[in-house]
Parts: sequence; C-alpha cells; structure tokens
Amino acid sequence: MTSILSFDSRSMVYLLSDDFSDFFSHKFPLFYKNKIQKGGSTSERYFYRSAIDNALKSNQIRAVGYIIDYIVRYQNYFVSSYLFNKNLPNLIEKGVFIKALLDSDVFQFTFDFDEWPSTHFNPEEELRPYNLNLF
Repeated sequence: MTSILSFDSRSMVYLLSDDFSDFFSHKFPLFYKNKIQKGGSTSERYFYRSAIDNALKSNQIRAVGYIIDYIVRYQNYFVSSYLFNKNLPNLIEKGVFIKALLDSDVFQFTFDFDEWPSTHFNPEEELRPYNLNLF
C-alpha cells in the first residue's frame, strides 16, 4: 500500500505516523522494490521501483523524508541499502535530509571475521567507497 500511496505526502504522513507504530515490525518491512513490467503484455522486460522512487518522481520531498525516517527506525540493517542504489544522488540534489540515513546501519556494515587481526599486519582502519561488491 505504501508503494501505491507514496505519490501523496499526506497519505504517507498518516500511514507512517506513530498512531500505527504498534503494527510496525522489524520482521516485516514496508518498503521494498516492486517488479514492474515494461510496455505491453508481450514484453518480458522488467524494471524495479520502490515507494521512494515513486515519491521522488512526484516531487514529494516530505513523503521521502517520512519514508527515510521509517527505514532508519524499523528497517535499520544493511539489506535496506538496495533501496537507495540509484536514487541517492537525487535525494542529495533535492535537499532531502539524509544524515540519519547515513549514520544508521543501512549504509554501515561491520565485518565479523575472527581471523582478520591475526592474518593482517596493518591494524589501521581504512574507509573505502562502496563499489557494488562486498568482497
């Protein structure tokens, strides 16, 4: 329902308000990408669109802000980063407040590899840009 109603800020504000927080769960995400068929029924090409993409397409910056707040609160894990693969530059360009998103676990991933300190000689921390590959 959120993907359908994301073109309207007032609907998203109401759906994502604290009145319904009892129904929100970390186990069941509200935001994901929907598979949509291109062209007519004869075409077998597909594209994927999320509620964030729909809201950005309709220029609903307030709705995008509420969606990001929900994701940071309830979908706060690395798997949700795929929602922002292509639209992060648009969010920055349109002035959407994304500091909470960048500080959350959506864009931060900690590798838990016990043998790393014993096999690597450099104890320095290193930051690298994400290049669509974990390894």
